[in-house]
Amino acid sequence: MGPLPNDSSASAPDASPASTSDTALDRIRVRHFALWAIGAFLVAVTFLVTTGAEVGNDVSAGVLGMGIVLFAAGGWGVQMVGWQGLSVSAVFGPVPTQWTSWGLVLLGVLALDLFESAELHLLLPWLKEVAPALADRYTMNVVEEPSGMGAYLRLIGSGVIAAALVEEVLWRGLVYQRWAHAWSAPVGALFAAALPFALMHGHVLGAFVFAGVTTLLYLRTRSLWIPIAVHALGNGINLFGGLPVEDGFTAVTGVTNEWVFGSVCFVAATGLLILIVRLCGGALREPAPYVEHEKAARTNAESLVRSE
Repeated sequence: MGPLPNDSSASAPDASPASTSDTALDRIRVRHFALWAIGAFLVAVTFLVTTGAEVGNDVSAGVLGMGIVLFAAGGWGVQMVGWQGLSVSAVFGPVPTQWTSWGLVLLGVLALDLFESAELHLLLPWLKEVAPALADRYTMNVVEEPSGMGAYLRLIGSGVIAAALVEEVLWRGLVYQRWAHAWSAPVGALFAAALPFALMHGHVLGAFVFAGVTTLLYLRTRSLWIPIAVHALGNGINLFGGLPVEDGFTAVTGVTNEWVFGSVCFVAATGLLILIVRLCGGALREPAPYVEHEKAARTNAESLVRSE
């Protein structure tokens, strides 16, 4: 990690120095993704009407939603790379070689798993009492235990690999970075990009915290491979039943009370999340990783030209 900039904007907690060089982040627009999504939605509606297919019976809502996102993200990606000069390698950044970066992956996965356990044992029972509809929405993305190797492989392909790759590139690699760069307000961009990501998921609060954690880890390590690893590992752990935290807690303490276990998870998760903010929050003052990687690639290319 390089030193923090010394200009006056770096002293403000929501300030990030904007790049004065020409970069693809100056040219791309998040509203274009929204337009692609609207187009994908209209295509899906046309398909349903012309074929007479019904959502829930013939086509699952999850498959339909994923198809719309993939179509929109793919179209927007072609537009950005082909017409606006976006560098795919600059979006991803290098694969980290420091063990500390991969240690942050494990820290993030543990913090998020504990927070999810707190949600399930504290928030969800309360919602079932006061707002059953919200409780149902909170569990809408819960995947039933697969039956057979084929079902496991399909879920690994869609939930562990595809979802982690597409969602991290879209929300952390592009949407967050575009807004943080354009607004020179990384904290505001973090919250703004986390909100639609959270609303796309059933467990809104957990997804919002997830987006914040993965964004901070991305900024700290300067590599999108780290949040992709957190996303893939977290989804994979959930697919196979989650970390055995509750069983371990019961075996050690002998306590089976749901509220007690949820409270302990909440306290532990809060402590780990505060640690992540302390370790990674300073990176919010640095330029967007994309700008840094694009500039480095341009400098290397110019050096090669001069050496020839």
